[in-house]
Amino acid sequence: MRRIIIGLITIVGAGAMVISGATGAFFSDTETSTGNTFTAGAIDLKIDNDSWYNGNRCTNVGTQENPVWQWQGTAGFPVSGTSCTTSFKPSNLDGLLFFNFRDLKPDDEGEDTISIDVQNDAWTCMDLTLTSDDDKSSTEPELDAPDVLENSGDAWDGELADAINFFWWADDGDNVYEVGENQITNGVISLANLDDTFPIAIADSENNVWGDVGNPVPGGETVYIAKAWCMGTLTLDAVPVGDNPSVDPGVNCDGTALGNVTQTDMAELNIIFSAVQARHNPNFECNPDVRPLPILTVNKILTADTVGISVEDFTLHISGPSIEMDVTDNIPVPDLPVGTYTVSETITGDVGGKTFTTTFGGACDSSTHQVTLGLGDNLVCTIVNVENGI
Repeated sequence: MRRIIIGLITIVGAGAMVISGATGAFFSDTETSTGNTFTAGAIDLKIDNDSWYNGNRCTNVGTQENPVWQWQGTAGFPVSGTSCTTSFKPSNLDGLLFFNFRDLKPDDEGEDTISIDVQNDAWTCMDLTLTSDDDKSSTEPELDAPDVLENSGDAWDGELADAINFFWWADDGDNVYEVGENQITNGVISLANLDDTFPIAIADSENNVWGDVGNPVPGGETVYIAKAWCMGTLTLDAVPVGDNPSVDPGVNCDGTALGNVTQTDMAELNIIFSAVQARHNPNFECNPDVRPLPILTVNKILTADTVGISVEDFTLHISGPSIEMDVTDNIPVPDLPVGTYTVSETITGDVGGKTFTTTFGGACDSSTHQVTLGLGDNLVCTIVNVENGI
C-alpha cells in the first residue's frame, strides 16, 4: 500500500516539473449513472373464466386477437356451435358475465374455473351478492303448481334462487373438484342465501383458500378457483384425479324434484373481485370484524335523608365528539361516536338548599370525569351523591 502512494507522488511531481508554466493536466476518471428512476408498481387484477354447461365447453374457436366463443361438445344443450359469452380471456370484467343462461331447466348444471392474475403480491377478496329473484311472468303450469300471480313491482317474488345451488373450491385449473382440494364456501350454498353480501377471503393475512395461510396471491403467477352450480340438488363427489367436467366434474346434480314454480323466473348475481397490495400491509383482512359503535351508561346513585330528594332532581349530561346531550339515569346510550366524553350533572330540582359530596367512578376518571370510548365498548360511569350532614 505504501509503494502505491509514493509512486503517485513521484509521477505527479515529475509531471509538474516537465510542464512548469503551462496549463495543468491531471489524471482523472468520471463515472456517471444516468436515468435514475422511481416507477410505481401496479396491482392490476385480471380475471378470466373457463365455462362448462351440461358438459359442453364455451371455447374460443377464433384467435387470441379476434376471439369467437362457441359451445363445443356432445351434449344436446347448449347446442354445439352456437355462440356463448361466459368464457373470456384475462380481463377487467367490464361488461362480462360469469353466468348468462337464459333457458334454464331442472337438472341443468355447470362448472367454471376462474384464473386470478396480479402483477405484484396481493391480498385478494371476493363478494357474492344476489341482486334480484324475480318472477318475470306467470305461466299456466306455474300458477297450477301453485304459484301466486307475478307482481311486476316486486323484484323478489321469484323462486329460482331457491332452486339454484352453488359450490366453490380452490382448483388446480382443470374445472374438476378433486380429493384434497380445499372448499371455499364450506359446502353447498343456495343462491337465495346470497341476498346479503357473501364475502370470501381468497387470500388475506388470516386466510388462503389454497392452504398457505398468511401468504398473498403471488405476483406474476396464475392461481385458480372454481365453482359448480346446479338447478336442483347439488352434492359433492370429489374424484381422485380430474380429467374435465364432461368426464366427471366431482359434483352431482339432480333436478328431478323440482316442479313448475320457477318457470320464467330470473335471478341476478353480482360477483366482485378485489386486490390490495401485500407489501407493507401484513395485517390486511378482507372481512375484518365489524365492531359496533360504543355504548355509554350513566348510573346515578343518591344517598339522602331529606324527604323528597330523588335522582330526578339531577340532570345528567354527556359531551363528546359532536355530541351534547342529556341522558337518563341507567339508560344505555348506543351508537356514540368514538372519542373522549365528559360526564356531568346539574341540580335542576328542588333540593331545599341541600348540598352533596359527589364522586365520579366506574369507567369515568374520578378527577376529570372523562371516559374514552372505542369501537365495541359498553361502559358505565357512576355518579355518587351523598347528602352532606347525614
